[in-house]
Amino acid sequence: MRVLQLGDGIAGSAATALLASLGAEATKVVSAGAPRRAGPVIGTPAGAVAAVDLTLDRGKRIVQPPTDLSALIGAHDIVIVDHGRAVTPPVAGNAVVVTVSPFGLDGPRSSQPGGELVAQAAGGMLATIEGSDGAPVPAPGHVALKAAGAVTALAALHGLDRRNDGHGPVLVDVSVQEAVAFTAALPECAHVLYGCPGRAGSGRYVAPSGLFPCRDGLVRITAVENHQWRGLLAALGHPAWATGLDEREARIDHADLINRHVTAWAATHDKEECAATLQAHGVPSTPVNAAEEILKSPQFAFRGTLSTAQLGGVELHVLESPWLTYVGHRSDHCRTGRLSDLRVAELTHVLAGPIVGALLGAMGARVLRLEDPQRLDIYRRTGPFARGKPGVDRGAYFAVANHSKQSLLIDPDRAADDVAAALSDVDVLIENVGSARLARLKVDPADVAGSGRLALRVSGFGSEGPMAGYRVYANNVQAYGGLAGLTVGPDGAPARLGTVIADPLSSVVAAAVVAAWAVGPARDTGATVDLSMAEVVASTVAEFVAAAAAPDSRDAGDCVHRCVYRAGDGRWVAVEIAEPDEWTRLAEITAVSDDLRHPTMVEMLAGLVAAASADDVAARLSASGLRAAAVQRAENLVADPHLAIRGFFPEVVHPDPDIGTGRLVGLPWRFVGQGPVPLMPPPALGNANAHEGGMTNVR
Repeated sequence: MRVLQLGDGIAGSAATALLASLGAEATKVVSAGAPRRAGPVIGTPAGAVAAVDLTLDRGKRIVQPPTDLSALIGAHDIVIVDHGRAVTPPVAGNAVVVTVSPFGLDGPRSSQPGGELVAQAAGGMLATIEGSDGAPVPAPGHVALKAAGAVTALAALHGLDRRNDGHGPVLVDVSVQEAVAFTAALPECAHVLYGCPGRAGSGRYVAPSGLFPCRDGLVRITAVENHQWRGLLAALGHPAWATGLDEREARIDHADLINRHVTAWAATHDKEECAATLQAHGVPSTPVNAAEEILKSPQFAFRGTLSTAQLGGVELHVLESPWLTYVGHRSDHCRTGRLSDLRVAELTHVLAGPIVGALLGAMGARVLRLEDPQRLDIYRRTGPFARGKPGVDRGAYFAVANHSKQSLLIDPDRAADDVAAALSDVDVLIENVGSARLARLKVDPADVAGSGRLALRVSGFGSEGPMAGYRVYANNVQAYGGLAGLTVGPDGAPARLGTVIADPLSSVVAAAVVAAWAVGPARDTGATVDLSMAEVVASTVAEFVAAAAAPDSRDAGDCVHRCVYRAGDGRWVAVEIAEPDEWTRLAEITAVSDDLRHPTMVEMLAGLVAAASADDVAARLSASGLRAAAVQRAENLVADPHLAIRGFFPEVVHPDPDIGTGRLVGLPWRFVGQGPVPLMPPPALGNANAHEGGMTNVR
């Protein structure tokens, strides 16, 4: 497959890089004048270059704009178009043209400018990250746009499947806002959609949950379940102060007491020692890594995650693809290469594994979720439930992570036989339950690959290496992968990173691997793909890792102004200013013209924002050509008129009759002129058992 990148947008560049890592031949057409980027800059023989461009352009063929662009487009299978704004898609004879823009190609906000901070604010990510004063703290670098890039790559593969079926050009419309909402605010949106009580997302975690200072840095501890609490007490020597705190409700009421004592204990340990001690007792815990510590990770070293490469004439440390591939044998039959003919079975739980199946199901695959009634998914068992009413089909997070598939109940007394029967006629196995659970079910991924099928394994650190058995949540891998350590407030203190982007983003990347295998030339050869969520997280900050050991690097500093201002209605507005013409526009708005970057201009901008509502002032700034957006919380996203017009939260007939009509978080892309990609409802528990073989009539 040949992929062409048009435009200098980060999302399009990240999408092309991901497709290249899947085996595509990638070409990038460069434009005159490099845009100003936030994050580190690295000195090269040709001058200073943004580290994010160096890392994303690795392996691409870089060309100047040709005289006949249409001929170049016609020579490629996929064309990724990202100019940082909505543009008319170019004409393509038989290519898949994917246009990625801040708010999509239609809807009332389609013409508004975007950028990294707009993506974080408009997509709900920024609302999940708070500083010590409660103000939103931007994620580092280009995390949101890279997430949108992963979505764009998956959308391109969906488009390729459509093209291969119809043998004609396909136009795909990717919205960065929707991509960020999907990858960074999925649980929070589900919480609102289903009227769940209490706090959403990681805010539901009871004590101890957070960053704790150690002698040499920070450690992330997240003890949610009762058995994890018991493991914590064992690690701490069963202290007397913990008496009576065995149940979650008691730990919620005494969170301050718990955190105070855990803080005192952690302060006497090094962070690696602290994490290892807790992990030995079954407690999710990981060191919080800085970029330079990623370079020394024993787990990443074991998996060969890091290598050195000449980029821009400089030898830099770079991250390889966040998965390892072990090739099996050819299948005894030929697959059609169509996603609608792909049969997928899941042994998954929580978010990262199930979302892979939901994405593939929405793209046309027939997906079967295997469920043990004695080991139901945590979101089936404990919610949060729609309107606070318990029920195995009422889990809000379960709904958004498990749509477009069916559920097959297995008999616990003959679980291995039932699973073997279900797997006998599938093309793909998705698992994130771990090696021990697979062994009990007598499932060997190597055997799946050996029979010409694909086994996709998703875990925190991969299935091999010194940290392979570590128990983790999204916040743990975000800490280890460098995102938490790099996300700091203005005072330099670590921000509260509430997003669980590690789960949905890893799911998008994993789904892209499966889709590329399914529609590509290797689809008749089996393989085991071992994906590490920590490595996916590290890829979102790869430019910081590359710069950590670069011989000549610096931060872009004041070249890019990113700030979040409080509006008159108490909400927040994010503004990003980088290019000279943007400073000129700001000077016109604030009537400051003596110095285009004079601090007075920024002070007057703060006053302008404070005098109006967040939506009004963001709209005014956007209309003036500035990159600005109100910080959207989940409730704002669900009520967003633009997203409503685009149908981003589609209605489905919910399996629980008391709910009736439910809503889901839609796919962040659509085929131009065809509206949102339709989704199927989440499955009622065991709804496939009535169908002989489990896979009949799945769609």
